[in-house]
Amino acid sequence: MNALDEGVTLKEYLFEEDIICGNCRHRFIKNDCIYTYGYLRVHAFYRYDDFLESLLYQFKEGCDVALENVFLWKYRKKMVDIFRHRQCVIMPSSEDKLKSRGFHHLKKMLACCEVEVCDCFIKTKNYKQSLQRAQNREKIHSVIQRTSFPAKDFYLFDDVVTSGHTLLAAAALLRKKDEIMEAYALSVHPRFVEMCDKQQL
Repeated sequence: MNALDEGVTLKEYLFEEDIICGNCRHRFIKNDCIYTYGYLRVHAFYRYDDFLESLLYQFKEGCDVALENVFLWKYRKKMVDIFRHRQCVIMPSSEDKLKSRGFHHLKKMLACCEVEVCDCFIKTKNYKQSLQRAQNREKIHSVIQRTSFPAKDFYLFDDVVTSGHTLLAAAALLRKKDEIMEAYALSVHPRFVEMCDKQQL
């Protein structure tokens, strides 16, 4: 092993294929928790931190599509199992973002996972959650519209869960009666973890 593989276990080095060096992979902070927020149960693969933020920014805003497989590569087989008989309902991007980037970042990110993607939402305004104050984040409910309904059972998917409002807004448009909705995310923001902890008190 060399310096690029520092921090990698022998098992990972010998048996687990990856597309980035071990040093970079170990900067991803794994997350094994499931969070309950309202009628959502959120499964997240990683914790959101400065490293992941910079990587996502380079991918999404820098249009660096070479990074598309990096995020979910280690979970691609697990994603196949999770979505074996379900569709992966992705959260929407604004029309302006889709035009400026030339791609939907979640579709690109999921390409390595071989899951059936369902793109059934649109944003009616160029509304970016991360730029909103906490008290304004609930306004996302008035921005998301459903254009179709998934053809079969589904789970929701997003890249970063910060307040949970985007997932809640999407879930409300698809929810039947009082069911608990399952969502998967690349990462979960510490703010969301704190909100869920407070909800349990």
